Amino acid sequence: MGQGGRLTWRWMALCLPAVLAACITVPQYDDQTDKLITQVQTDADTKIISLIALDDEIQDLSKQTDAASQKDLSDAKTKASYRSASAFYQKIDVDLITLKTRIDAEPTAATPHLDSAWQQLHDNLLAPADSMKAIHKRDDIIPASELRTMQQLVDAQAGALLTRELSLKNAKPAQ
Repeated sequence: MGQGGRLTWRWMALCLPAVLAACITVPQYDDQTDKLITQVQTDADTKIISLIALDDEIQDLSKQTDAASQKDLSDAKTKASYRSASAFYQKIDVDLITLKTRIDAEPTAATPHLDSAWQQLHDNLLAPADSMKAIHKRDDIIPASELRTMQQLVDAQAGALLTRELSLKNAKPAQ
């Protein structure tokens, strides 16, 4: 073996510990990921609770016949409509894409499970079929009973992601 071969092996011998350490590094808590998960859940819950209140208002106003109540009913239907929620769906899509990027930026053995939890959250909110967005687009106004079920799913999925992140925050550093 020539001089170049020995330098290559020496170089590899010096780099190998760093490469191995990078492969087995324990993932660190990421404050930005924590905040993103919390923001997605807060935004989704805020919108869902608002839509529930609007549906309740629509149900109450539907029983009224006076002109003022009919005007309020029309306004409530407009606020509860898919069209009025389009900015919410765009923002939540951007936030979920950003969250996915952060989750996948530091792959670990947990990444496939986190990707699965993220995918379920994404699909329940934004998938082309059977998501909150799809149902909202199809029906224009989502009944409160369906919204409560959607909220439970979203909170459970956001909770799974947040549990992972908070477990990293509370983990003891390796000695």
